[in-house]
Amino acid sequence: MQRHFDEQLQELREHLLAMGSLAETMIVKSVKALMDRSEALVQEVFTHEEEMDQRCIETDQRCFTLLALQQPMAGDLRFIAAAIKINSDIERIGDLAVNITQATMSLIGQPTLSLLIDIPRMAKLCQEMVKKSLDAFVARDAELARIVIESDDSVDLLRDQVFKELLSYMIADSTTVPRALDLILISRYLERIADHATNIAEDVVYIVRGEDVRERGDKEIRKGLRQPADITPEIPRAEQEAALAAHRLMPEERAFLELLESAAHNLLNAARVLQAMFEEYTDPAEKWRQIREAEHQGDAITHDIMKKLNRTFIPFIDRQNLHALTSALDDVVDFIEATASRMVLYKIERPTQQSREMVAIILASAEQVVKAIVDLPRFAGVEEICVEINRLENAADDLYRRAIAGLFEGEQPILEVTKWKEIYELLEGVTDRCEDVANVVETIVLKHA
Repeated sequence: MQRHFDEQLQELREHLLAMGSLAETMIVKSVKALMDRSEALVQEVFTHEEEMDQRCIETDQRCFTLLALQQPMAGDLRFIAAAIKINSDIERIGDLAVNITQATMSLIGQPTLSLLIDIPRMAKLCQEMVKKSLDAFVARDAELARIVIESDDSVDLLRDQVFKELLSYMIADSTTVPRALDLILISRYLERIADHATNIAEDVVYIVRGEDVRERGDKEIRKGLRQPADITPEIPRAEQEAALAAHRLMPEERAFLELLESAAHNLLNAARVLQAMFEEYTDPAEKWRQIREAEHQGDAITHDIMKKLNRTFIPFIDRQNLHALTSALDDVVDFIEATASRMVLYKIERPTQQSREMVAIILASAEQVVKAIVDLPRFAGVEEICVEINRLENAADDLYRRAIAGLFEGEQPILEVTKWKEIYELLEGVTDRCEDVANVVETIVLKHA
């Protein structure tokens, strides 16, 4: 029996290595597509995304089957629990490679800026970080993991250098602005790939040595790039009004913005009802009904935006970004509704403490989403809000990992484990969708501010 279990663990290691190799391939091809202006490589990356998603699902199934049937202890349990989190990190790396190719599509056919050379350097370093972090995971090599963690600062420096040099290009020649902005976005996607590789390495150190080496607070605070949220100076109302006056919106632009604000407030309403469901838990079916109404309302708002977009020649935000933002807002509400439905359909007797904590993070994320959308016209301060949403998503990831591991401590009925596994995944998915909103908003600010 033990020999069979060891073989299954080895298969899991190999499966994760294959996913990591695919992620490396996607990074390489996405940047090569940028350098060669190759539409064929762009399509290859899109094809790899489908394969990555399928592998992610299969890895989850492997992990939870092992946890349910083998009931591992100590090191094996930590290994499988970490594999679940690492599986998610690798999938997100694949998504970021796709984001790079999407930005590349708008650059194909345009002249190349000379400092593109720094982007491949970032990509090479990110690729090495992904490979080394997975090698460290499989070999349980804490020293190799620490090398990956230390490499993260090098990627940050390259990102800053890319931004400064591109900024000088934009100042010197305004015709380079659209291309430079796309390259800045690509550098940010690469920096986030490095962050996910660092997450994997930090998990390795914890598995091997029991040390929690995760950064206390996010990198922006640690590096002095922004202040913590609790001491961020409040912008006086007069300055806010002056900033709004500086950006005069046309009636059509205002109409789009009002629809986006309605979608954001509808999202926040759904999050508040979800929190009431988990905190009180007196009539979950009624709370689900209210959330379903919010979900229907969100669909109606989405339909209105899309219909208006088809009739408007120049929207407030360019069509691609407006479509992405609208869809991202709608996805958040969909995930909230899916979570509420499982609580009722699965006849959950009472929420767990971890689920309540995750819902609290969801509500905090929803509040930040509303702030981001409301502040969108004046742009100033929006990036700080997006950073906070990303921080909350990271906190939800950590809580999700602990919650999943907790399902397999002691002897719980397999049916209950299965139910809560899906609920935790949906809760974590809500924060992922909020991060998607933040990423789109950040892109809009970068292009329009």
